[in-house]
Amino acid sequence: MERKESQSIGDILRLAFQENCMQDRLDERRAVQIWGDVVGRQLAMQCRRPDVAEGVMTVGVANAALRHELTMSRTKLLNEINRQLGKDVISNIRFVGC
Repeated sequence: MERKESQSIGDILRLAFQENCMQDRLDERRAVQIWGDVVGRQLAMQCRRPDVAEGVMTVGVANAALRHELTMSRTKLLNEINRQLGKDVISNIRFVGC
């Protein structure tokens, strides 16, 4: 049996994720994880945990005034999330009542 060049487990996993289109889903999960860092812990506690599907983050907010304020800051929040991720993962943020 001929031995081929060895690869690290990390390289093998990265390749498997890329080949199976799983990297986009992992990036979306990372966006959910950093939501609290972007808006702050206190504000994040007033919102439902975000959900991301096909690049659109949906955040449930019960308080109408807060929902309006977040909507007005949507572009800033979107840019900050993508900046922290290092690439454009989130294309839009929707704030919905819960």
